[in-house]
Amino acid sequence: MQTIERWRRYELTLQGPTDGNPFTDVDLTATFTRNAHQVTVHGFYDGEGVYKVRFMPDDEGRWEVETHSNVSELDGKTDVFECTPATDGNHGPVVTRDTHFGYADGTGYIPFGTTCYEWALKPAEVREQTLASLKTTRFNKIRMAVFPKSAKFNTIEPEMYPFEGEPTVITDGLFKHEEWFPETIGFDFTRFNPEYFRSFEDRVAELDELGIEADVILFQPYDHWGFARMGMENNKRYLRYVIARLASYKNVWWSMANEYDLMDLVDQIKLDEWDEIGMTIRHEDPSAHLLSIHNWYDPPQHKETKNINWYDYSKPWITHVGVQTDNVFFVPQWMKEYGKPVSVDEMRYEGNIDYGWGDMTGKQMLDLFTRCILRGGGATHGEVYIDKPDTLRPIWWAHGGKLYGESYKRINYLKDLMDAEGFDWVVPQAVTGPHWELAAGARPDLKKILIYFGDNQPEFEWLDFLPAGKKYGARLIDFWNMTETEFPDTVTGDTYTHLPRKEYQMLLLTEQE
Repeated sequence: MQTIERWRRYELTLQGPTDGNPFTDVDLTATFTRNAHQVTVHGFYDGEGVYKVRFMPDDEGRWEVETHSNVSELDGKTDVFECTPATDGNHGPVVTRDTHFGYADGTGYIPFGTTCYEWALKPAEVREQTLASLKTTRFNKIRMAVFPKSAKFNTIEPEMYPFEGEPTVITDGLFKHEEWFPETIGFDFTRFNPEYFRSFEDRVAELDELGIEADVILFQPYDHWGFARMGMENNKRYLRYVIARLASYKNVWWSMANEYDLMDLVDQIKLDEWDEIGMTIRHEDPSAHLLSIHNWYDPPQHKETKNINWYDYSKPWITHVGVQTDNVFFVPQWMKEYGKPVSVDEMRYEGNIDYGWGDMTGKQMLDLFTRCILRGGGATHGEVYIDKPDTLRPIWWAHGGKLYGESYKRINYLKDLMDAEGFDWVVPQAVTGPHWELAAGARPDLKKILIYFGDNQPEFEWLDFLPAGKKYGARLIDFWNMTETEFPDTVTGDTYTHLPRKEYQMLLLTEQE
C-alpha cells in the first residue's frame, strides 16, 4: 500500500481522452474516504491524455479513493493509501488561531514576508538566483502571482502563457497604461497550457523545501493579455483548475487579487463580483487554505480614512486581513475589530524609483516592518532598486533575482532574535495611551517583551504599559548595527528608564523571578 505523509501530496494519475476539449468536455472528481469522513475534489487535465487528482491528507490512517467521471475510462477507478505521521520539519499548513497565525501542528508562525510577483515566470537563471537569494534571508512567506504583470519595469514578455494563444498587444519596451485596455484578446480561456502551470507548481514546491509559504495571487490589474478580462464563467473555470493543481501543496495561501479595487477602476473585475470569486475558492479548496484579498492604496484618496476601500474582512470565508497600508499603528485595533490575524502585505518598498511607493530608505522599510511585527501583525518586505531608468535588470519586487537593499539583513536579525527568544506569536503591548513613538510586543507567556524605538531617541522613557509589580532584566540592542549589550538597570513600569540617545534601538526585557 502506498504511504503518504500527513500534509504531503497524494496524486492519482490516469489516462483518458485527448479529443475535443478535455478541459471543458471531461468532468473528473474523486472522493477520499477515511472512516466516516469524506472529501470530494476536482481532478484536472495535464495534457497529452494525462488526468490527475491530488489531495493533501490531514488525518493519519487508511484512505480510500474512488473517481467519478462522465468518461468511462476515468470513472470508478479506486485506490487506497496510508497517511503516516508528519516527519520532523513538516508542521503542516499555516492556519489561524483567533488573532494570530500558527502551523497546523501547533508550532508558532509569524509572517515575515516579501514580494516577488513574477519570479515563478522568469527564465531559469533568474529563478535560480531568486532561490539562492531567499536562502540568505529569513523570509517565510512570498507574494507571487499566477499571471504575468504588465507595468513599468515589467515589459518583457514571459517565456510562455497560461492559455493557448498569443498576445495581441506588443510592447515597444516602454510601459503605457493604455495597454491595459486591449481591443482584442488572442487567448482561448477554455484551453489551459499545462506546461505553464507545471512550472508554477514546481516553484511552489521549491519554496516549500525552503520553509516558505507561497501567497498565491490569483488575479491582478496589471494586464495587457486579457487575463483580467476573462469574465466570470472563465474566471471560475480557471479557479477550479489552479486550485485542483495547487491545493494539495501545504504551503499555499490564496490571495484573491492584488489591488482588487483598482481592477474595478480599470473596468476588469467589478467590486460586486468578488464575493462569488471568494466563495468559489472556498468551495473548491478541499484543504481550506488561508484566503484573503489585497486592496489598492492611493494615499491622496485613502490615507486619512485608512480603510475606506477595504474588502469586508468580516466575511466568514475570509481567514485573515491581508492589506496594503503604511498605517501599521492600527494593527492591534484591526485585530480586535475583525477578530482575525492581520498581515500587512504591502507597506511601500525600499528602493530608488520615481514612485512614492518605491523610494523608501532601508531604515524606513525596516521601521514599518518592525512596528508591524511588534504590534502583532504579519509584515511584508519589498525592494525596488534599479540601475537606470527603464532598466531590464531584474527587480526583486517583480522578478526576484538579487537583493540590493539593507533592510532585509536587519529583518533576518529580528527573525532570528524572536525565534531564539520563543516568540511563537506576538501579544501587542502599549496599545493605549501616548506611545506612538515605540512599538512593543510580548511573547505569548508575557515573560519576554521587545520594545522598539525606531528613529525616536528618548533619553527618559516611562514604560507604564508594563505589568505593575513586575521587574525585568534587559538587553539593549543596536538594531541597525545588529549588536547587543547587557542593560545595566532593572526595568519596571513605575519609574523612568534611562536610555542612551541613539537611533534604531530595542530593549529585550526578560521578567525576573
